[in-house]
Amino acid sequence: MSYQKKLDELQAKIIFSLCSIEEFPDRMLPHFVYVEEEKGLPLEKGSSVFHLYNLTRIFPDGTCILENPETKEEEERMLNEINIDWLITVWNWYLELSGRQEWEANEIRVGKLLKQMKVVAESLITSPFTTDFSMRDTEFIRRTKANTSFYWIVYDSGTYLYEMEDKNEVKKFSVMLDYFENHSYADFYLYQYKDNKLTPVFPTIARIFAESELSTKQEFTKITLKAK
Repeated sequence: MSYQKKLDELQAKIIFSLCSIEEFPDRMLPHFVYVEEEKGLPLEKGSSVFHLYNLTRIFPDGTCILENPETKEEEERMLNEINIDWLITVWNWYLELSGRQEWEANEIRVGKLLKQMKVVAESLITSPFTTDFSMRDTEFIRRTKANTSFYWIVYDSGTYLYEMEDKNEVKKFSVMLDYFENHSYADFYLYQYKDNKLTPVFPTIARIFAESELSTKQEFTKITLKAK
């Protein structure tokens, strides 16, 4: 696919999105944009310049109202006449004002993480308990918008997920890790999700983290009791 075709497809997608807006947020319009136009002089036929306009209205059929900032005259034009860089700017402004920018970022992050976890779960779990991932773990990821760090234990019969930022969860994780290391005959795999990355981690490293978190909690409790 040629660069121009990709650019045309992007322009069409943005125009379709702008025309599909049902309610424009406050402060979205007017917004200044640039339109490439011919200079209009006989000696300069074929040459063009970018003229500044205020985009004041957008209609579902792909038309819009452009206002000349100097004369204040308005005219109906086509959105595809606006330079694509400024179409993108207007769309991003809409995303920011409507809150959809954050929503889309969350959806991308959640989707990426669940896709990674699904590959691991389906390749390692051999029993019917894939629901551990498809229901419990998935619900946690969506509820926290993939913003919460956690440890994830995966073995042939299911999964266990523990928040790293919750001391009670860390304690439960420490107990389960001890069970898998010292009392269970099942092979297990340990993953850490932190800073938007899901990576395998050695149990030794995870245990150091858990012990550090729990000892900090105990010291805090001692100090609190002593203060009372």
